[in-house]
Amino acid sequence: MTTQTTKALKRCCGSSVGIIITDEQDRLLMVERGWFPHGIAPVAGHVYDEHTDVADALAAEVEEEVGLTVTSSTPVGQGHIPNLCASLPAQPRPGHHWWLYRATATGQLRPAPGETKGAAWYTNEQVRALADRTLAHARGEITKKEFETDPGLEAVWIRLLHEAGLLEATHEELALARVLYTTAPDAYWLGGRP
Repeated sequence: MTTQTTKALKRCCGSSVGIIITDEQDRLLMVERGWFPHGIAPVAGHVYDEHTDVADALAAEVEEEVGLTVTSSTPVGQGHIPNLCASLPAQPRPGHHWWLYRATATGQLRPAPGETKGAAWYTNEQVRALADRTLAHARGEITKKEFETDPGLEAVWIRLLHEAGLLEATHEELALARVLYTTAPDAYWLGGRP
């Protein structure tokens, strides 16, 4: 007897908001992601999966991932990037329409277990070192397993931070990052918590 399912597999909503939060020392707040795509990155999340609009997603993702309350936000830019996430790709255009914001927030830093593997403030030099580790992984100098154990900057953030004027990257480096962020995961997330 064959069992059939009528449940549609959940696809990516194709939208993301990225939030750049810095402190008084100009350090960047970043989390280590709890699942694919592996890496350390500013707070980000899907917009139209559970949220009503970009502002709602921005505030909710900051609260959910690091326990802070957003007090102000300013748009930095927006546009489509073909980066893949753990969900089945959006259709008809894989990737995400990104809204990038700078924001301020208050409260005590409380990284969400499971959602993240922790959060910290990173200097410009530390962000550059993380980007260099990601690029070494893209060049094959660091294995996938080594990168997952000791990650660098999440690949799409090399582009996003470059576009925000916070990270210098050459055309070659941007192309290497693109190869990583357009590579599908070993297996897609099909529902439930990872």
